[in-house]
Amino acid sequence: MSSSLNRFALPAWLWLLAFGLAAINLRAPIVVIGPVLEPIMSTLSIDAGTASLLTTGMILCFGLLSPLAPGFADRVGLDRAIACALTLVAAGGALRGVELFPLMLAGTLLAGLGIAFGNVFMPALVKRDRSERLGQTMGLYTVMMGIGATVSAGSAVPLMRASGSWSTPIWLWAGVGLASALLWWGVARRLRVAGSDAPRPPMSRLFRSPVAWTLTLFMGAQSLGFYTLQTWLPALATEAGVSAATAGLMVSTINLTSIPASYLIARLAARLSHHSLLVLALCALIGTSLLGLLLAPTAAPLVWAVLLGAGQGGCFSFALTMIVLRTRAPQHAAMLSGMSQSLGYLLAAGGPLLFGALQGSTGSWHASLLFLLLLLAGQSVAGVLLGRPRMVELKDA
Repeated sequence: MSSSLNRFALPAWLWLLAFGLAAINLRAPIVVIGPVLEPIMSTLSIDAGTASLLTTGMILCFGLLSPLAPGFADRVGLDRAIACALTLVAAGGALRGVELFPLMLAGTLLAGLGIAFGNVFMPALVKRDRSERLGQTMGLYTVMMGIGATVSAGSAVPLMRASGSWSTPIWLWAGVGLASALLWWGVARRLRVAGSDAPRPPMSRLFRSPVAWTLTLFMGAQSLGFYTLQTWLPALATEAGVSAATAGLMVSTINLTSIPASYLIARLAARLSHHSLLVLALCALIGTSLLGLLLAPTAAPLVWAVLLGAGQGGCFSFALTMIVLRTRAPQHAAMLSGMSQSLGYLLAAGGPLLFGALQGSTGSWHASLLFLLLLLAGQSVAGVLLGRPRMVELKDA
């Protein structure tokens, strides 16, 4: 499908509204469970290990199911595929608010499938419809995801207290998902496009691309670092002598700082032809923060948080933008998105476990932080290679 079809068929404001709402739904449902997890455990009489399935189950869906997304979009068309993904997010969210664990788990898997597919479809959508405004649109994408996550996490407990039920914030975001799905069904009906115009190359060709593997390794390393510190930073900081309130503020600062950083990096990356120095600068911010946490955690904890948020938010935005910049067609972007996010999330899923295990075996966080610094070195190398102006080629061998 050509991008001109979408520009003339939809007003720009309607496209951007639909795009922004879709982006919000790819992060908010993930984090809304965390703040109300203890009340859920109390109501359902389940232990922490069982309750963790409500979050880890979703991340595993991202890793295992993302590769199925490009083929689904080929069959039904990209716009309908996005509408289907958002419908799954809404339906899953509705089930996650029911006070029965089997239904909550089923809802987690449905929503996880929808978000996994949506993560793959969005870069392909930008490649198809907004390639002339790539930086602005990818910046908007990462900003809306960040806003969704921040608002979802920050409002969950107040909404629960105001309503007297932990289901309220979960159902609220299910409602946002439903509104977004209805809008996208309208978009798909208005465009009246069924499937893709050209056959999609087999995934085996993507596996032969060095650029694709470099992006996948970069995506996996940055995801592992992000999810690991989101999980363990408060415990690490408080054990080092930072107050509990400041430790919580550090996590909030990381997430808030990542929002403007992700927008600026997407805009900047779209304008550059060589990106190696840009990604080295981002990795240097993360490295400085990790060294600060290792050597002087109480000296300037909020400074370490700001550096970490800017570096991690920038690296995430850089990785997503490279999916669009390093491919020649929307189908190729969907394939690369599926590969990099699938393997990336699978790699990231083991990060918090290994980080905690290192602390448990050594009695100190030093080995855990050194592990992240070593990982960052590999991420930097991958980023420098990815920063060279080379495309993912999917021609016949």
